[in-house]
Amino acid sequence: MIRVLTFPLVAALLLGLPLVLSAQPETDTNNWPDGQPGSDFNVTDSRGLKQGRWIRVYPDGQLYYSGSFTDGKPSGHFTFFRENGRVLSEVDHLEDSDMAKATLYREDGTPSHRGQYRTVQVDGAWTQHKTGPWEALDKKGRVRIKEHYEADLLDGTYQAVHPNGNVLEQGHYRAGKKSGKWASFNREGASRTEELWREGERHGEAVVMQDNGVPLSRGQYDNGLPSGEWTLYNADGKTRSILTYVEGKVTTERPQNGEFEATYPSGRPEWMGRYAHGNLDGPFTAWHDLGEWQMVPAEEGGVRGGPPTQGARSAGGDSPMRQELRNQPMKEMGEYTAGVKDGTWRYFDEQGDHIRTERWTLGKLTGTEE
Repeated sequence: MIRVLTFPLVAALLLGLPLVLSAQPETDTNNWPDGQPGSDFNVTDSRGLKQGRWIRVYPDGQLYYSGSFTDGKPSGHFTFFRENGRVLSEVDHLEDSDMAKATLYREDGTPSHRGQYRTVQVDGAWTQHKTGPWEALDKKGRVRIKEHYEADLLDGTYQAVHPNGNVLEQGHYRAGKKSGKWASFNREGASRTEELWREGERHGEAVVMQDNGVPLSRGQYDNGLPSGEWTLYNADGKTRSILTYVEGKVTTERPQNGEFEATYPSGRPEWMGRYAHGNLDGPFTAWHDLGEWQMVPAEEGGVRGGPPTQGARSAGGDSPMRQELRNQPMKEMGEYTAGVKDGTWRYFDEQGDHIRTERWTLGKLTGTEE
């Protein structure tokens, strides 16, 4: 009698093959054996060992796998099927070896993965572990990932490529964890990231590159967390800001070049200015921590409008909405030169009324008007 196995048990007997991978368009009908179970197939010898052709089926009777055993050990060619009859995977056990070559298929019939398994016996049952080189393929049959396994764990070189064949990412695994130097690249082959890893965590120097080839950020990781000083760069390669991390959190930021904004804990803007060579340089504006957030249609403009608010719609339900800060009174405005006040500065109270004007010359107050 053909024994019917539930899917979890089948998975255990499936010699360790992944069950979620894809399949070929052919069906199981050409793989169903002739004859009677127990005599023509699904034979167990006097020692209780499987011999010859064996099959297993899903609860609805659809063929799950077809293959051969020699003294209880899988041998020769095995085909595994989905419940719809399409091929899930094919495994060829090498003669006089514990190794097997496998191809896994998508639902549409295109190969998705190919590689090797090592057949081992655990608690009297035969199972398989990914061992050696494996490849992942796209639907056009192009190799997109090359990796190496030991006992089902990634171990050794890893490389992923873009559709055009240029390297996307490469590095090494050790016992299933990233280790050593890892690098990623854009479609044109230019560097995107360079990182050092230790036991699955970033540890050591890390660099993120911009598309124009200059760094975007550079710093150190300590056991997976950014640590110490990190430098951020503008598109022209000039230092934008220097951040200090302690236990993965920014404790200080020292702007260097470019435009910057600061916000209050309430989320309202606090000030806006430009830095050059680590000093404020150019127009500067600051606001009081006042004003009201209002919901407005997302398409409406606004100097300090927020992004569209997720899930928020207009009363009619036909227009996305966003928050916008309105009626925030200005606090002060003027200009800096090389980090010191310069020129005319104006100051305002919490109602937005002008309260005084100051005249500065390179950091020296030269006059005041109330």
